[in-house]
Amino acid sequence: MKKAKRLLSVLLAAAMTVAMFILPTFAADTTTYKVTVDNATADHTYEAYQVFAGDLSTSGVLSNVTWGTGVKGDELLTALKSDTTVGSKFTNAKSAADVAAAMSGITNDSAEAKAFAQVVGKNLSSTVAGTSTYADSKYTISGLTAGYYLVKDKDTTQTGKDDAYTSFILQVVKNVEVQPKSSVPSVEKKVKENVKYTTDGGYGAGYNDVADYNIGDAVPFELIGTLPTNYDSYTTYNYVFHDTASAGLTIDSDSVKVYVDNTEITTGFTKSVTGQDLTVTFDDLKKITAVKSTSKITVKYNATLNKNAVIGLDGNPNEVYLTYSNNPNQGGDGNKGKTPTDKVIVFTYELDTTKVDGATQKKLPDASFTLYKIVGESKNYALVTDGKVTGWTTEAAKATSLTSGSDGMFKVAGLDDGTYYLNETKAPEGYNKLTSDVKLVITATTANGQNWTDGNASSALTALKISVNEAAATDGNVGTGVVSATIANNSGSTLPTTGGMGTTIFYVLGGCLMAVAAILLITKKRMANKG
Repeated sequence: MKKAKRLLSVLLAAAMTVAMFILPTFAADTTTYKVTVDNATADHTYEAYQVFAGDLSTSGVLSNVTWGTGVKGDELLTALKSDTTVGSKFTNAKSAADVAAAMSGITNDSAEAKAFAQVVGKNLSSTVAGTSTYADSKYTISGLTAGYYLVKDKDTTQTGKDDAYTSFILQVVKNVEVQPKSSVPSVEKKVKENVKYTTDGGYGAGYNDVADYNIGDAVPFELIGTLPTNYDSYTTYNYVFHDTASAGLTIDSDSVKVYVDNTEITTGFTKSVTGQDLTVTFDDLKKITAVKSTSKITVKYNATLNKNAVIGLDGNPNEVYLTYSNNPNQGGDGNKGKTPTDKVIVFTYELDTTKVDGATQKKLPDASFTLYKIVGESKNYALVTDGKVTGWTTEAAKATSLTSGSDGMFKVAGLDDGTYYLNETKAPEGYNKLTSDVKLVITATTANGQNWTDGNASSALTALKISVNEAAATDGNVGTGVVSATIANNSGSTLPTTGGMGTTIFYVLGGCLMAVAAILLITKKRMANKG
């Protein structure tokens, strides 16, 4: 009995020793893992779906593969076989293990890997694996059993935002960290300044954020759109420019042109101008073969500054945003993102001129002028209706006559900053007409270049001045956009007279001489008749 007890003790000890090595092996079968999405944002919700289950080796190889809980296995197998990109790989597959074996030749991030993910994404079950948490720009899905997983954005979370869904991420789980595979396009708007800013800041000579013009001028604009870095992950791509002009700008539909990387295209898009709104729509940008993920799509057009233009602040803004496909997992159809709005602004100004007596400063009505500017070697005369510029002519006879009212003033609204001249065509009654034209220099301080970032009109136009005949400049009113000039006339000379009666005597003598001449003429005729 003693020997038997000793033997039993030895066997028990041996069994316990063996168990110490066996239990960890069994525990490995129930080990859980986690997927960490780096550089994540709080408004994304990531989900993991198990595509394959199996045994995971320390080297990351999955064996004994079966369908995971996150897919509908039979439907997925059928869909894989019929897919035009990867279907031929799965012709003979009959099980999850066969599918996994057939995938062994597919390289990471290849077109075949993306096609496989697309098919899986359309055949998911309702079972979401693991538990999700977000902290410190990391999104962690923990509690995952061994397997091959598809990680995706939760549906509808990014619709209408300036964000995009990540492309499907496929990973064998072994405590891995992944990066979101998403990107969004951007859009900028530029307006051409024709005087103060003429350099090329990357958008073409003169194109920047702020400009000033005359009413009646055609103002050039550019819309510049980029594409997401994962553009190739989309099978279709909807891309729409939404441009809105203020009431002071009239969009010229015929001037709209579209470019891909500086090469004009004439097909593949539609354009529409309705009131103040311009849309340029690419139903499927993928149909334009020249477009790549690095391409820029540019829309150029003109808008005329019209009589409704705001003078001074708050100017005449013009803005654009893009809507775009933002879910590569739907091929590009369905969900749409929206960029922030980008804005440019156009200013115009008013000249108020007052005619006064040079000595007394009395306001003088009925003085008439024409306003002109010099373009090249020609004088361009202003055409003015209801106090606003409507255009220019090189024919002086067609120029609008600007006449001072009872307050001595006439106004011309809708002027660009620059140099102008007033030519007096008629002086007030009793005054001498000016012998030389009046030179006026209007100077506006605007935010030129690419540095208008806050979108406030008051930071785009900060000062307004006028100089008359080279005199020191005086301040205008930035808010109203008005600069004022005063022009003096001197009265004509009243010549002196002497000897008031002298004139009367001349009249009397003249009358007498005429009477004598008449008597002599009559006498002479009578004598002639008698003879």
